[in-house]
Amino acid sequence: MGLFKDAPPSPHPQYTQMRFMTAGSPSWWKQNRHKVLVVVGLLAGFWLGSHQAATPATCAPASTSSSAH
Repeated sequence: MGLFKDAPPSPHPQYTQMRFMTAGSPSWWKQNRHKVLVVVGLLAGFWLGSHQAATPATCAPASTSSSAH
């Protein structure tokens, strides 16, 4: 029916002896980066929170006038 006849697949000569390598173990940073980032985030949050709470409210009250507008 078709114009082209299906040919059986033939193995490519360069890829018949190909072996897959196993992946190496991940580095210390890849294994523990989530822990490091959590600790850094918590420390930064505590530092920012303590600086926000320690700022004194030194705002002078607004001057009021006795005249009505």
